[in-house]
Amino acid sequence: MYEYSNKSERKLIVRFFSSIGFIATFSMASLAFINSSYLLACTLVVSSFVYLLAFSISRGVEKSGTIILYNLYALMFYLVLTGGAQGTGPIWIFIVSPVTYSIRGLKRGTFDIILFLLAIVLGFYCADIFNIYDYSPEQFPIRIIIAFMIVASLSGYYECSREKYSNKIIALSQKNEFLATIDPLTNLPNRRYTMNKLVAFKSELKDNNTPFVILLADVDNFKKINDQFGHDFGDEALIQLAKTFDKSIPKNAIASRWGGEEFLIVIPDAIVEQGEQVAEKIHNALKASVVSLFSDSTNITLSIGVISASAERSIDLDIKRADELLYKAKAQGKNRTCSS
Repeated sequence: MYEYSNKSERKLIVRFFSSIGFIATFSMASLAFINSSYLLACTLVVSSFVYLLAFSISRGVEKSGTIILYNLYALMFYLVLTGGAQGTGPIWIFIVSPVTYSIRGLKRGTFDIILFLLAIVLGFYCADIFNIYDYSPEQFPIRIIIAFMIVASLSGYYECSREKYSNKIIALSQKNEFLATIDPLTNLPNRRYTMNKLVAFKSELKDNNTPFVILLADVDNFKKINDQFGHDFGDEALIQLAKTFDKSIPKNAIASRWGGEEFLIVIPDAIVEQGEQVAEKIHNALKASVVSLFSDSTNITLSIGVISASAERSIDLDIKRADELLYKAKAQGKNRTCSS
């Protein structure tokens, strides 16, 4: 089954082909029985019930696909070998390539079609050598084989184009999904991404008692910085702040832009004391660095609230508590950390 379709799509494809296979072969079996072609009728009935078997296998999608294909190959070989109904049997082999590529994909499908083509050549050869069926005119088998090769090549080209297009769509979707979780200015994770992580961390806290720490930080006097130096300078300050976070927090921690000049840092498997140490490291890093753009330069500072997440509180209440501590730090003079 081609890899770019999901499980539900593969299941739908298998069920579609098995249904069509059952209806077509059972209908032809009925016609063959009416025309007194009992051997052909029995073969078609057996084939139709194999398709029904493939349809009934709900969990083994790959197994169902294999059953459908090899049942189709066996039936096509039989029709080539015996001529089918009045020598029209080989005409049905043209359905093989689109079905094969739909179920197998390009690489595996091409391999299977080559094997099938060799089997068909053998079928025509055996029909002639052992006088099983006399195809007329003599050029009929060769023309059927050449026509099948052309159709298979066109089907392969189409499948190749479809796979390339699908891969582009998947890559674009993954890129958009990634961009949807990233703040475009700072390249830090955004609020949406971090909330999903907080949900996972909270689940670990409740299930396995794995603690985590939340740091909520706000740039001090950011409006004054924007008013004095301009918004471009303010943006540069946020970009440099994001780089400071990357250098100051543990590798397993997440620093995100929570909104505006507010940032949220999550440190998994940590307690408040470790959160305080990270906050102090950030303060020191900012103290030692200067934000500069063109001829303007200044230091920036942060007020930070640090809490240890609680299994009894919701995520919103955890963040609210960190926000209260952040504003406590603001009230005490800014450029400091308050924790609980």
